[in-house]
Amino acid sequence: MILKTEQNETKKDIEVIISYPVKNKTIERLISFINSLDTKIEGHIENSIKHIIVSDIYYIESCDKIAVIFCEKDSYRTKYRLYQIYDKLKGLGFVQISKYCLLNINKLDSIKPLSNRNMEAILTNGKRLPITRKYLLDIKSKLQEIINE
Repeated sequence: MILKTEQNETKKDIEVIISYPVKNKTIERLISFINSLDTKIEGHIENSIKHIIVSDIYYIESCDKIAVIFCEKDSYRTKYRLYQIYDKLKGLGFVQISKYCLLNINKLDSIKPLSNRNMEAILTNGKRLPITRKYLLDIKSKLQEIINE
């Protein structure tokens, strides 16, 4: 892969051009990641509204029908249900790991087996999240796609 960068003060916005011989999973993942840098989701903290960049999200958890977005330092409530958020984010590197939790695969550090045949996701910030058996195949196939790139 060759990476070229260029500063052009006449440009009003960032322009990304991806040139490739054949479109493959690596290209699709790269496009997905770049899109996640420009995609935002609304979150609420105290009495203010913040637009959170999707690539900054570590995981999203639902509790009592309220979805909470967890970033490195802060957490934000959102008015959306977990399935609505998943529909918006599944093409941007998010995978469901339990009935109540979505994980940003780009923030995953490792996966550890637990004694009860479940697995545990360890994020880059050290947070540990349980992966239930029902969603284990989803995360395995997502990781397999990344490995096969």
